[in-house]
Amino acid sequence: MNIWKSLWIFVLAGFLAGCAKQAAELPFTASDLSGKLGHGYRQKVDNALIILDASSSMYDLEAGQQKYIRAKNVVLHMNGTLPPMKLMAGLRVFGPTGEGNSEDSRLVYGISQHNTADLAAAIKAVTVGGLTPLAKPLYQSADDLQNSKGNIAVIIVSDGLGTDGKSPVPPAENLKKAFGDKICIYTILIGSSAEGKKVLEEIAAAGQCGFATTERNLATSEGMADFVEQVFFEKEPVAAKPAPIQVPEKDKTVTINLKVLFDFDKDEVLPREQDELDEFAAYMKENPQTTAVLEGHTDNFGSEAYNERLSLRRAKSVKKYLVKKFNIDSTRLITKGYGFSRPIASNKTEQGRQENRRVVAVISANAKK
Repeated sequence: MNIWKSLWIFVLAGFLAGCAKQAAELPFTASDLSGKLGHGYRQKVDNALIILDASSSMYDLEAGQQKYIRAKNVVLHMNGTLPPMKLMAGLRVFGPTGEGNSEDSRLVYGISQHNTADLAAAIKAVTVGGLTPLAKPLYQSADDLQNSKGNIAVIIVSDGLGTDGKSPVPPAENLKKAFGDKICIYTILIGSSAEGKKVLEEIAAAGQCGFATTERNLATSEGMADFVEQVFFEKEPVAAKPAPIQVPEKDKTVTINLKVLFDFDKDEVLPREQDELDEFAAYMKENPQTTAVLEGHTDNFGSEAYNERLSLRRAKSVKKYLVKKFNIDSTRLITKGYGFSRPIASNKTEQGRQENRRVVAVISANAKK
C-alpha cells in the first residue's frame, strides 16, 4: 500500500467512518449446528484466534461494497454460526491507526471464553486505516496463544494485499513450529485479487493442517456451516474392529484383509499397491464362490459430501483394476464410500492422513482344501 494513499485515507477516515455506520449487516440466517455435537460429531478446537484485516486497502470496493464491511460480515456470520461450546476465543485486528494510536496490530477481544454477543460487539466496533503488516499479527499471535490448552485454530480474514514488504509466511511457519500439531491455520480471502489469494494460500499451507477459502464460498448459511464444521468439529471415531484371524483349513471360514492407500485427493491405484491387489485377486480367482465389499475412505480435508464422493471413486477404481486385469466378475465386487467417517489414524499428521486415504475389503468364504 502506497504511504501517501494511506495518509490520504487516514485524513478521510472520519468521513468514511460516518458512511460506514450507514452500511447494514448483510442478511444472513445462521445454521443451527448445536444438534450435531454429541450426535456423530465432537468438538476438535479448544481455542480460536481470528485475525481481521482492517488496513486501508480494505476501503476498496468489491462488488459495490467496501471490503472491510464484507470482512466484518464474514466474521459476524461465523460468530453467529458457532454453537454454544467450551471455546476460548480472541479477535486481533491489524491496520488501524485512529485516535492517535500508532499501534497497527492489537487484540480487541479475549482471549476469553467465547461469548457471541460480546464478540459481535467487538467486531462491529472495528475501524479501518493504516498499512497491512500481516506478518506482525502472526508474530504476536504466539504471545496471544502462549497459555492456550488444547487444539488451536487461527483464522485470517484479509484481502492479502500490500503486506508492507514483509512476507507473512515465515511467522506462520514459526507459529507451526511453536505449537506443532495443536495448531491449524485457515485463511478467508476478501475480494478477488489473484495476488492476495496466493499470499493467503501460502499462509494456510504453512500451517499444514488448515486450508484457504474465500468469502464467496461462505456467503450462504450452508457454506458458512460447512466451514465451521470443518474447522471446529470432527466425526466421532468408530470403534476399531478386532483384527480377523486367518484359518486356512478346509470347511473353515477364511478372512482376508486388503488395504490400498491413495495420494491426497486422488483415486488412481498406484503401482506400489498392485502387489497387494494381485494377491487379493489371486485368492478370489481360486475361490470363485467368494464376494467382496470394497470400502473407500479419505482423510478429513474438504467437506463431508466431497469426501464421500472421493471415497466411492477410490473403491470403484480398485474394482475396475480387479475386473480389468484379472477378469473377475464385477457382480462379485460391491463398492461403498464412507468419506472421513471411519478414520484408523489421527488426521493431525501426514502419516495418519495417509493411513486414512484407503480402500479396504474383507471377504469370507469356505476355503478350498
